[in-house]
Amino acid sequence: MIKTLTKIFAFTAVTKSLLETKKSQSAGTTQIHPSKIPGRTVFIREKEYFIRENIIDGTTPIIFLHSWGSDSLGSWFKILPKIKNETSFVAIDMRNHGKSDASWDRWDVDENADVVISILKELGISSCNIVGWSMGSAVAMSIAKKNKPLVNKLVLITPFSWLGGAVYSDKVAFKIFVSFVRIRERLFPNFNPKSKFSFLKKSNSINDEYTEWAWNNLHKSKDDFIYADGGRFVVPYDARSWIQEIEAETLVITGGRDKLVPEETSNDVVKRLNEVKVKTFPDAGHSVPWTHEEDLLNELKEFLSLWKKMFCFSHQLFMN
Repeated sequence: MIKTLTKIFAFTAVTKSLLETKKSQSAGTTQIHPSKIPGRTVFIREKEYFIRENIIDGTTPIIFLHSWGSDSLGSWFKILPKIKNETSFVAIDMRNHGKSDASWDRWDVDENADVVISILKELGISSCNIVGWSMGSAVAMSIAKKNKPLVNKLVLITPFSWLGGAVYSDKVAFKIFVSFVRIRERLFPNFNPKSKFSFLKKSNSINDEYTEWAWNNLHKSKDDFIYADGGRFVVPYDARSWIQEIEAETLVITGGRDKLVPEETSNDVVKRLNEVKVKTFPDAGHSVPWTHEEDLLNELKEFLSLWKKMFCFSHQLFMN
């Protein structure tokens, strides 16, 4: 009886805290909900995957791969609307994320890479540029290794070759942490969205005007059991032995204040690549696409020559 009352009290306290957090964070600020990019599902390996695509003839498509725990809109909502008139792109909800199918089956980075390759084959894309953020950068590197002719250029945002060398060196401790998240999710199902939300605010990863949208997005996210379980396969990811096999020209973007994937961890990727450029945003943390979108856009446009393509396209229209 005492245990039951304790759970009820704790649940009530957490719920109250959630409501107060939402109210305090959005009060006095005009709220903005990002424009949604239309999408559809494709059927790959008996599972549905959600994609957001934009096609402009004569342009090389950019494949956007999101970070762990996010999705194609959540990661790129500040980027996609600003390039939709300039180039083709495909943003993919990877397995167990966004609107794609969720499954308790084990999965890893390489499997996600195989799925993305299959999606691009289904879409008839034989050459592309890939932009990956955090977990998405790991998937991007794996694709570039597996299918060299497919990848023209790579942009890796806060990438890692092996997280075991950074903040997750103690694998036993990480397993304990994952177990704690799983137990907490079952006892207090509303607690994890608050944790995510608090992390975004404390790390200055989200602007105040997006508070309400971020709250709703996180609150409706998939079972945190699935996210945590997936994390067990992101953390042991180790590309150190094969990164040098990547042939695509690569741009690595890091944040000078990134505590999740520190700059020195991303630099390990840099030193192993053959053809690489590096751009560091000194005052950026891990969430570069959210906090430094204009700087990121400028780097993308220069590295992927988007301005040049648009100039040529506009010139052809003018001449015709």
